[in-house]
Amino acid sequence: MKFLLTLVLVSALFSGVLSLMCLNCFNEQCWEIDCPDQCASLTLLVINNFNNMSAVLKTCAVLDIFCSPMTVNLGELVTTSNAMCCNTTLCNNETLPVIPVPLPNGRICYTCFNNNCTQTVDCGGNEDRCLTLTASQLDITATMKGCVDKSFCSNSQPFFSVRNINVSVQCCDGNLCNSAEIFTTSFLLMIISLHSSLFFS
Repeated sequence: MKFLLTLVLVSALFSGVLSLMCLNCFNEQCWEIDCPDQCASLTLLVINNFNNMSAVLKTCAVLDIFCSPMTVNLGELVTTSNAMCCNTTLCNNETLPVIPVPLPNGRICYTCFNNNCTQTVDCGGNEDRCLTLTASQLDITATMKGCVDKSFCSNSQPFFSVRNINVSVQCCDGNLCNSAEIFTTSFLLMIISLHSSLFFS
């Protein structure tokens, strides 16, 4: 479920006023689209409960968060993204290599398992910040916690909305600084809501 939420948030953040021609690809299937002012090429590696999946995405980039390599470690779900952005016609034709999962670096953050955010995860590589990401719609809330690198935090907006879903991103510096919590709201219902708002609105 965290995997679906991650893809929903990544996909939903590629939007805006159109003025630049870019490639729009999922793996080897490509076509041309109009974008605001930047094209992006990302190569993702997603590890969910020891199942590996890699994907190549080429599309519009609205936020700077998609313009540099980063890793996000949510415990059950680890994602690495090798990314670049450019601003000329069809400039995102390069396919970037996969970034492997980094080795542990000694940093520890809280993570969430079934809405219980009292578990911990060992951060790796350049992951030097602890993350709390909360998505809410009406009275349903989904929270993800884990490790991220500094570039994710510096390039993220602290608050934004995606199709009536309010998203909050909080980063902190220090072991276990992203606080332990137990949530009683339905994570599954939030995933269904996020999925429906993105693909069926």
